Amino acid sequence: MKILLTLFAVTIALTVTTAAQTAKISAKDLKPLEGDQWIGNLTYLDYQSKKPTSIKSNVTVTRNATDKLKWTFAMQYPLEPKANRTEDIILSPDGKTFDGETVIERTKLPDGMLRIVTSKPGKDDNRPATLRHTYLVGKKTFSIKKEVKLDSETEYFERNTYSWTR
Repeated sequence: MKILLTLFAVTIALTVTTAAQTAKISAKDLKPLEGDQWIGNLTYLDYQSKKPTSIKSNVTVTRNATDKLKWTFAMQYPLEPKANRTEDIILSPDGKTFDGETVIERTKLPDGMLRIVTSKPGKDDNRPATLRHTYLVGKKTFSIKKEVKLDSETEYFERNTYSWTR
């Protein structure tokens, strides 16, 4: 019985690993992000108080005219304009990396939303960690959740979430 349980666990682990290795996205998946400005909030875990804090946040996503695998995310913070920034986000030609992170999941949800999950090693508060981003893409809603798993821990915690609507 132990052998069967071990074989079952190994089969599940290999299936999950294979699925993560074959997950990929396309430029078509990101098309709904382009166009009019998204309006919403950023909620983040404050490092000092360890409590969630929310601020207004907007983003406009523009596809690059010459590099069709690059998008510019123009982030705005209406009440903190000094924090405004732009980022160029690149999709690899094979669709397996997005913004330098490995695509580990692409799921079409029953409500029509697309869930894209990416992961990469990094740092949080100067400590080694695994960073995971979950993108929910829809026609009228868009969100990006960043979760962190410190190398010294076993569970992820939510660092921040952007939530926008049109």
